[in-house]
Amino acid sequence: MGDRELPEAGIGVVVPYDFAQDREMWRWVPAPTSLHVTRTPYVATPADAGQALLISAPETVRQAVRDVLLPEPGVVAYSCTSGSFVAGADGERALREVIRDAGAPQAVTTAGALVAACAALGVDRLALATPYVDDLTAKLEAFLAAHGIGTVARYGLGLLGRIWDVRAEEVVRAVRAADHPDAEAVFVSCTNLPTYDVIAGLEAELGKPVLTANQVTMWAALGAVGRCAVGPGQSLVECRAPGDRAVLRVVHDSTADLTVVPSGFGTDDGTGGPDGGPGTDPGSGHATEDEVADGLPALYKVRVRLPDESGALARLTAAVAEVDGNILALSVHGNDSRSVVDEMLVGGRVSAARLSRVIRRRLRSAGLDAVQVVVADPHELVDPPTRALDLLTRTRTAGDVARGLAELLHADAVETTPDGTGPETGDGHALVLPCPDGAGLIARRAWAPFTVTERARAEAFLRAASTQPARDGHELLLPGGEELTVLPAAGAETTELDTLLRTCLAGASGDGTAVADWTVDELRSVLDPPGGVCLLVRTTGGTLVAAGSLLAADGGGPEPVVLVHPLYRGRGLAAWLRRRLGTTVAA
Repeated sequence: MGDRELPEAGIGVVVPYDFAQDREMWRWVPAPTSLHVTRTPYVATPADAGQALLISAPETVRQAVRDVLLPEPGVVAYSCTSGSFVAGADGERALREVIRDAGAPQAVTTAGALVAACAALGVDRLALATPYVDDLTAKLEAFLAAHGIGTVARYGLGLLGRIWDVRAEEVVRAVRAADHPDAEAVFVSCTNLPTYDVIAGLEAELGKPVLTANQVTMWAALGAVGRCAVGPGQSLVECRAPGDRAVLRVVHDSTADLTVVPSGFGTDDGTGGPDGGPGTDPGSGHATEDEVADGLPALYKVRVRLPDESGALARLTAAVAEVDGNILALSVHGNDSRSVVDEMLVGGRVSAARLSRVIRRRLRSAGLDAVQVVVADPHELVDPPTRALDLLTRTRTAGDVARGLAELLHADAVETTPDGTGPETGDGHALVLPCPDGAGLIARRAWAPFTVTERARAEAFLRAASTQPARDGHELLLPGGEELTVLPAAGAETTELDTLLRTCLAGASGDGTAVADWTVDELRSVLDPPGGVCLLVRTTGGTLVAAGSLLAADGGGPEPVVLVHPLYRGRGLAAWLRRRLGTTVAA
């Protein structure tokens, strides 16, 4: 609305009786917006599917909605994940009907908001981190599957009560444990978990959106009343996703499901038409929908095949200047003896379609592959050598060469071929790359053919990824004949160490009641002790069964501290670790 003051907006919120995250929910809410919160009646039952059915019963929800209608909210949100997915996709739709029938002008549920958030970010493969027991998590998977969203991994805390006691550090560990290379995003279920302060950091660490129950609920409810949620660094709030930089908002009506549309269309600032179309006057001389990228700065990757002659680059830069674009990066790819491919990152308030048209007109190019303009990721602003080194580090850590290569080449897919051969199409949209181990990879990309320069980059990347740094490793043969591998810790094995610590303490207590209560920083200090070393012992299948670390003792030098899985005790493993660590101290 420009400089005009926004009017007051109200959101009615129905939460379960045990909800304890009121303060966090408010953090997504901008001024001037109010939340009018009411709780469902108390029921004495564990936090399982039965509880979810009770707190989402039609009469319970109908009465709660009526309780928040007096302040005349613009939308009523049912803020409970399990209560809105426990009866499946049909149950969630029926729940919204109950809310509207009770008098709410618009209806939002947490589970429905999750589906809308996935649509906004282009996500159809999720990893799930939940506090639930397995059968309740399975119902969430079924709900998502009914909306075409697959679950590729899940991690549950198995709690039946007092979920609000889970700390933010435990949420972080759960998200890390749930994440999977095939997941396009991670969803943290349950509105009773604290998540606001960990979302941005986890997204930076994992390189993908992290969605949470309270976040998607507030995002959808605020969108229904024409407001944007507050959440710096959160992909959903800023609507950042791979290949999509458009800013989105959610539109609701009294009958339809959630709909995601570009912001600036049908807004309340007087520029949008009543039907949600662009509000520009065709005769006013202003840009139309096709000319402006939603009125917001956009970032594009532009690839242009140019003749290898003087003046060609000048014509290209003149085309970008004509649409008030800003060239933020430029690189030249070898193509053939008569042409090169110039790749630019261009920022501006122009649409991809218009930018492509102007470049083609200036260069007098009509070929299908002569000009390609696609939405770029801001991470591409990092110079290519630095980006390649970062991808190499992440590839070695994750052990996923194909994924790293796909990111390096901006490929649509990278497939493996056992014999190192494959059908390399003549149009340049498929690239066959041999690996040092004799296998091969085929990269495919529809939006632009691969260049000679990209082939050279990919081959160098694969050579570097296959060269593993020397590590001080050992092979152990236990008395029973089992083989183990001992290697120094990399420093990132906090989840595995946490599991081993819990197992060891539970075994020591005899009844399984002891609980390890170490923070992530404490676990990291064991894995990477100052001035010392940490050795990790694994089975041939990769399971961590023992760890030894040199930790500083009170008033003295470092001393060996050893953890051994109960199943591997009494076999000389602890003594071997202490001797090995003692040798390190002596050295």
